[in-house]
Amino acid sequence: MGDVSIKAMNYIWKRRTVRKVIPSDSTYKTRHQEFYYEGKRVFPSYTPTGKNYLIERSKRKMIEEDIKEVMKLIK
Repeated sequence: MGDVSIKAMNYIWKRRTVRKVIPSDSTYKTRHQEFYYEGKRVFPSYTPTGKNYLIERSKRKMIEEDIKEVMKLIK
């Protein structure tokens, strides 16, 4: 999801309830935890776009791991 998406998701969720769906913490710290929104799993991951994607090898690896986890869930 990335920081902007996480903030947007929390904004929407806080309007319906009083709490956030994803805690305000670094993405790399929260990405191994499970979060749910209306019964659906939400993945706080990095957005695979922009120049940072080409520079930071660690983010590419984390995105790859998150996509593999999603693929396990949808099979």
